[in-house]
Amino acid sequence: MLSSTMDGETVEVALTDRNGFVGVPLVLGANSMETSVQVQCAGQAYRISADRFLSLLRDGDQLQQLAMSYAQSLMMQMAQSIVCSRHHSVSERLSQWMLRNSDGLDSHELAVTHETISNMLGVRRESVTQAAGKFQSAGWIRNSRGKITIQDRSGLLRSVCECYARIQDDSAQYAHRLGLLSERPRYNGAQYLMHMGAEPVQGGQQDLQKYVDVYDFAPVGFVTLNTQALVTQTNLSAAIMLDIQRSQCQHKPFIGFLDEASRNLFMAFHWEVLSGQCRRFCVVNLPATAHRAAMTLRIDATADESGEENRMVLIDLGSDQQSPVHHGVPEVSAWQFGTTARPALSAFKA
Repeated sequence: MLSSTMDGETVEVALTDRNGFVGVPLVLGANSMETSVQVQCAGQAYRISADRFLSLLRDGDQLQQLAMSYAQSLMMQMAQSIVCSRHHSVSERLSQWMLRNSDGLDSHELAVTHETISNMLGVRRESVTQAAGKFQSAGWIRNSRGKITIQDRSGLLRSVCECYARIQDDSAQYAHRLGLLSERPRYNGAQYLMHMGAEPVQGGQQDLQKYVDVYDFAPVGFVTLNTQALVTQTNLSAAIMLDIQRSQCQHKPFIGFLDEASRNLFMAFHWEVLSGQCRRFCVVNLPATAHRAAMTLRIDATADESGEENRMVLIDLGSDQQSPVHHGVPEVSAWQFGTTARPALSAFKA
């Protein structure tokens, strides 16, 4: 992102990488940008119209949080850029610029000329060439026509100003905020429908968000398994029952959370669920962990329309019930088959 004078002189005020977006003023209520944007490295990007983006922003709480979080990170970067341009040397700023671009590209090679860098830093090209020459003499970089290769990152880190560490720290905090947002179930309007019989729920995006919140904060656990009985999705209650962070639940075998006596029982139950559309339940035990006592769960489940997902509801029965066991092997009668067909429930498909 570049800011320019009326004479055409420019200076870089911020750098946007794969975790950001251009058009932040829309988030803050403006309808135009005072800065220009220059694509520095070839690649792919997604584009959306301003009107469509604003419409989604109004309806999507998660998108609002994501956009505002990035706006905060961008403003911090711009503020640090002002401090850096006033108080740090060309060599320090050049080191920071190279490292940040290398981080954004995840590459040691920068396809850039000294002229471009001088425009970004708002300094004379000769100053950039002189500083880059010193770095090359020290063995930190290799200059070639239209390309700079970082050979010794640790050397650049010794030369860089404090701004790099501050921006890196803010980027880490931003990534953490993204991680917290990503723990909410992903969905889109086409997939996230509640079917009762053949009639979809009406009311648009706001109604869909209500079902997201119901799923996320329900007092019972929701878990979705694939055909291999690996966890693909959970809500908060289920993560607490399993005593694991939701981000760590993905693709873990569900039987790994059960005690030994319940595992064969559950796998037989799992395959029965995937074989038909009627509702079933199973009773299993979870061993004690460092954070909770042993638990007995009733699991109600149904398969999706394709028979490739087992969608389960976990209900805590307390710690005083046990699954029926005969000579150490759980009996088949530990689950029961419903005789009344029920409509498929697909609201919680991510």
